[in-house]
Amino acid sequence: MSPFRNHSKNRRLSYSRAKGLSTDREGPPENLPFSRRAFYAKIPLSRARPTTPRRTPSFQTPIPWSDAMPSYDLVGKSNIRYDAIPKSDGSVPYGEDHLPDGALHCGVLFTPVPYGRLKSIDTAAAERIPGVAAVLTAKDIPGKNFRFGSNTATHEGQPVLVEDMIEFTGDALAVVGAETRDALEAGIAAIKLEIEAREGVWTTRHGDKSAEERRVCDFEVTRGDPKGAFAEADVIIERTYETQLAEHAFLEPASGTSWIEEDGVLTIRVGTQLIEYYRAMAMMLAVPQSRVRHLGTYVGGGFGAKGMLTVEPYLALLTHLTRRPAHMAMGREEGFRSTSKKHPFVMRYRTAASKEGKILAVEADVIGDAGAYPYKSNLFLLGGMCIATGPYEVPNAEVRCHGYLTNNPITNAMRGVGSNQLCFAYENQMNLVAEALGMDPFELRRRNFLQKGGQLVTGQKIEYGPGLEECLDGAIKALGEPAKPAPGKRIGQGFAANITGYGRPMDSAEAAVHMEPDGSAVVRVSAPDIGAGQGATLQTLAAESLGLRLDQVSTRLSDSASSPLSGITAGSRQTLMAGNALKLAAEEIRKSLVKGAATLLEASENDIRLGGGEAWVSSAPDRRVPMGQAAGEAKKMGESLHCTHGYNMPGHEYENPERYMGGLGGWADYTFGVHASEVEVDIDTGEVNLLKHVAAHEVGIALNPTSVEGQFEGGAVMGIGYALHEEMTMTEGDCRSQSFHEYLIPTSSDVGDFKNVVLEGGEGAGPYGARGVGEPPCNNAPAAVALAINDAIGAIIYELPITPERVFRTIREKKNGGGGH
Repeated sequence: MSPFRNHSKNRRLSYSRAKGLSTDREGPPENLPFSRRAFYAKIPLSRARPTTPRRTPSFQTPIPWSDAMPSYDLVGKSNIRYDAIPKSDGSVPYGEDHLPDGALHCGVLFTPVPYGRLKSIDTAAAERIPGVAAVLTAKDIPGKNFRFGSNTATHEGQPVLVEDMIEFTGDALAVVGAETRDALEAGIAAIKLEIEAREGVWTTRHGDKSAEERRVCDFEVTRGDPKGAFAEADVIIERTYETQLAEHAFLEPASGTSWIEEDGVLTIRVGTQLIEYYRAMAMMLAVPQSRVRHLGTYVGGGFGAKGMLTVEPYLALLTHLTRRPAHMAMGREEGFRSTSKKHPFVMRYRTAASKEGKILAVEADVIGDAGAYPYKSNLFLLGGMCIATGPYEVPNAEVRCHGYLTNNPITNAMRGVGSNQLCFAYENQMNLVAEALGMDPFELRRRNFLQKGGQLVTGQKIEYGPGLEECLDGAIKALGEPAKPAPGKRIGQGFAANITGYGRPMDSAEAAVHMEPDGSAVVRVSAPDIGAGQGATLQTLAAESLGLRLDQVSTRLSDSASSPLSGITAGSRQTLMAGNALKLAAEEIRKSLVKGAATLLEASENDIRLGGGEAWVSSAPDRRVPMGQAAGEAKKMGESLHCTHGYNMPGHEYENPERYMGGLGGWADYTFGVHASEVEVDIDTGEVNLLKHVAAHEVGIALNPTSVEGQFEGGAVMGIGYALHEEMTMTEGDCRSQSFHEYLIPTSSDVGDFKNVVLEGGEGAGPYGARGVGEPPCNNAPAAVALAINDAIGAIIYELPITPERVFRTIREKKNGGGGH
């Protein structure tokens, strides 16, 4: 990958291309069956960037890359990730890959009806089956029968096991432990239930009966004078958009093991995004929190769903009560029905513009289906409110976001947390405004893009340069001219800009670094590695700060008994939070190493440099010592070689942020970007073929460029699936999508020609100026694909996913004089 600078001062631009997610680096084969974990193709297996630059993109004023961006030993390089080979050869252990001797098979009986009252449960027959060791129900839970984080002040949360009311198809009724898989299945089948089925609530509308009592949140914000702006507008566009219930579709099923340690501590080993759930398990078991240990594993995809409890409470309960080890792996059908989903949104947008192409006002009303229990729907709808006007400077706005409980599956965090739904709506609005004005849609966006120092609808200021114009330039150049259509086909191109938050205000994290006498170091952080290389990133940050080689730094992740707690791996926050905490800890130890080296080399501390595992005198580079000697001397001097450091994200500074959930309105910082898609549409069948896709984002600095590219590609492919295929089909609460035969995620053959445009302006809230990149690429892609389809057929489709049936119906309606706009 060759770095270039475009016409933005001190901003570095990099291009790369992948066909069907293939790569010119070593890696897995091109034609893999599923690409949900598409970033696998970008695990760094070869070293550094090519030394021969590729052709410079033909910008209006090309400027060659210079040394304006800081240069580091390891940061900004495509270093080999220590998890690369184990993941490539299949040897890395996941949640199901550790089986204690004598472990019971653990399984769950889920409700056969989506809504009703559990009148009685009879486990006697199940308990008599040979090989069944335990059948547990709500009455067996020693402590609190409650799933942590599933409630609000006004609405009850989800129980671990149902005692009375069944709220959705994923509610669990009993846990069974057995010696064999056959005995487990027989035991579950033998449990007798008496249930009074009831009619549930399946839709979310303001006017629905009981809507008021089912409302879990209602947030409003007003900026400027929207009413006056609409009265003065030359163009007003009003439309309603809908998005679907979507499944996370992680490839590794929820799984894990549990056992009792020699000292009586209950240990749970589960692939999760948050090991701090050990506290919730202690509450459920009525034991001190110090008597439960949570070990994390590598996670084969989570995307938000494994940020909630999955198998942990069932394993913990079974092992605690039987004193036997246990293991559990949810089947795909069980996972589909019980784990959380992406919120379906209904979004009514009204946009006002002047004839000069300035957006004067936006009015948005967003309704989210919260599912059967509240969980964090309030937080994510609040986040949606804060970015509902998109990456544009909108001086007048009125936004309302609210969520309602239904008896549909739980909805919670999923990659993008509301950003991709809203982007689909506001980017359609931008194209419609441009059309009404007779203006080029690129020009309309340029005239309204947020700039550094601009404000969101809440009044929160944008602290770092968005780089949106540069992203748009890069996306236009990379996509190129449209292909020539074949007979019966039409070609369309679409471009979508986006704003995505990362990190939360008032958040906190801790990390520890320990220097060994030989000059090596150990990093300890609770952050789970969910596939994006969180561990390798922390290793790089520590090595850079301490002046070590990568092979001198080991990372120890996700052990609640020994790791400083750094919170959930979600919301693109872990590099921001754990990374900053780790950098602060390493910098404290670096001071000790510099003092030790200065003493040995008889030099001023200001003249000491560290790097590559050595310390030397900058004015006399041949005077140097190995880092182990510097560490040893520092130890003799009484300097500390261990540091645990915290990092606290400050709160918002805009006017009265406390009115939004005590100050949680908005993210700590934002990542911006533009995606571009080119599609081919068969006008006779409605079939869509994605020919090209471009992802362009301003990332601050790419800590590992190859990993960043992987996030671009994996996120975009997930967004492409969301645009074209993916939908959890429900019939009055029953889940009809039970496997990947019914729930379609993209394959590598669906992606077409893929290009990355990586912009590095050096500004961001993360360490060394990095921004969060895990979620943003997922959010532009659905809108870009949708706009490309609209362009091809000359009509607007207002609902996701854009299936061939919807495309065909829209084309037919347009031919018959309806549809269109």
